[in-house]
Amino acid sequence: MENSGSFGNLRMKAEEVLQKLGEAGSNVNEKDMQVLFQELQVHQIELEMQNDELSTANQELELQQLKFASVYDLAPVGYFILTQAGLINEVNNAGTSLMQAGKATLMSKPLRMFVAQEYIDHFNTFYHALRYGGRHTCQLKLISTSGREFYAQIEGIFTSEQSPALRQYYIAVIDITERIQAEKNLAEVKERLELSLEASSAGTWELELETMRFYLDEFNYNICAVPGGKFDGKYQTFINLIHPEDREMADEHFRTSINQEKEIDVVCRMVNTEGKICYAGIRGHVIALPGQQKRLVGIMMDITEKRRFEDETIRLKQNQQKNIALATLNAGENERKRISDSLHDSVSQLLYGVKIKLGLLNSDKDNIKAVLEISELLDLAIRETRNISFELAPSILTDFGLPATVEELVKRLSAKNMEIRAKISGFNERLDPLMEISIFRIIQELINNCMKHSGATLVKLTIKKNKNIDIEVKDNGKGFNVAEQEQLPGGSGLSSIKNRMNLYNGQMKIISEPGNGTTVNISLQHSF
Repeated sequence: MENSGSFGNLRMKAEEVLQKLGEAGSNVNEKDMQVLFQELQVHQIELEMQNDELSTANQELELQQLKFASVYDLAPVGYFILTQAGLINEVNNAGTSLMQAGKATLMSKPLRMFVAQEYIDHFNTFYHALRYGGRHTCQLKLISTSGREFYAQIEGIFTSEQSPALRQYYIAVIDITERIQAEKNLAEVKERLELSLEASSAGTWELELETMRFYLDEFNYNICAVPGGKFDGKYQTFINLIHPEDREMADEHFRTSINQEKEIDVVCRMVNTEGKICYAGIRGHVIALPGQQKRLVGIMMDITEKRRFEDETIRLKQNQQKNIALATLNAGENERKRISDSLHDSVSQLLYGVKIKLGLLNSDKDNIKAVLEISELLDLAIRETRNISFELAPSILTDFGLPATVEELVKRLSAKNMEIRAKISGFNERLDPLMEISIFRIIQELINNCMKHSGATLVKLTIKKNKNIDIEVKDNGKGFNVAEQEQLPGGSGLSSIKNRMNLYNGQMKIISEPGNGTTVNISLQHSF
């Protein structure tokens, strides 16, 4: 405005000078001419300075325009500028790459033509919403010029300038095909996981390690029998849902997993919504993601049926092993009985016959000594035969039971250099015949071990029948190092004892030290 006023004044002065020149001819005041010329020079300098400033501003504007163009063209997001009619007026390099076409091919084409048919309505709704102002967004499926389909996040604004030529749509197109595919894959994985969890009777759980906040899904509510179907999210509340006998064990597994950041794999008992005890398999591991607090996540499975099948399989296997062992033992006992009967019915009878015949001989003074010696040898042979027959298959066990048989065994095996004392209690009723013979064989083997290896002078035998059958054999012999002995391969006697113990879920404990004798305790289960 100031420059405009100066130019106006200068023009008025110039017109006055010209008018004077016209009226007075050449009689113009030289002083006025000098003033006018000086003002013209000043204005000329001002114009030159203004021209320089405009030139500098224009250069900066062109530089900024180049920078904007570079950013626009090199941006990783596709940018489209549409006319008010929806035609492409400008597009950057990322946009041409998405559409797989050059800029010349895309110019003046409607963006709508690249939208998949099933998404046209979505695009129209988005396009019309832009006219009402503000920023709008939507997801579309686009088709490039070569036919490639891809999913895109579309964002745009509309510039409502007064001039229709300046009214334009600014559209950003972001390729989200990988994200959509990842979401689909995640949804498929989640669906498969849910189906797998449902098929395996399992649910998910999560424990935030900093807050100890525990999350259960609805399926776990059935396993844990959450009161009223509401869970307060406290870790201790979850632990309290576990069977009282398993709580301490489960809590220890959880805390070990938390403190050592290792996997958890534990089986514990729960009381389900039906009020029945079920077995739950809890598995999980620690997850630590950047920017997130550590969590212990996993699954909980109802493995009651699986546990039942496993127990049944183990029981059947044990029964099979017991049947095999029983068949083996029965075969052995039958063979012992056959040999015992043969000794008793044949060898013993023959020896008796020889002794009777020997007594019928006419003895004279020369033969009487030889006859007596032969008679003593026959008595010894008869006793040994009886002992062997007893040890093989004592008929007294079948006729009178275990206590009488054990007392007879003690009487036969006691000697001057080793006394055997027996104390038997609780056998008011007979046991299963096979169990009686097994107990007899165990006692027989333990006493034989004392006679062979201990060097003892006294052996105390105690047998009690109550809830279990408890057997104790204690001697005052030389003893041995139990740890070293356990590392040696077991003999046939010890193996026989263990085989018979396994039939009745038996347990054996050996207490011994060099110089302090040996005590063997065996406990067998039985049914009344």
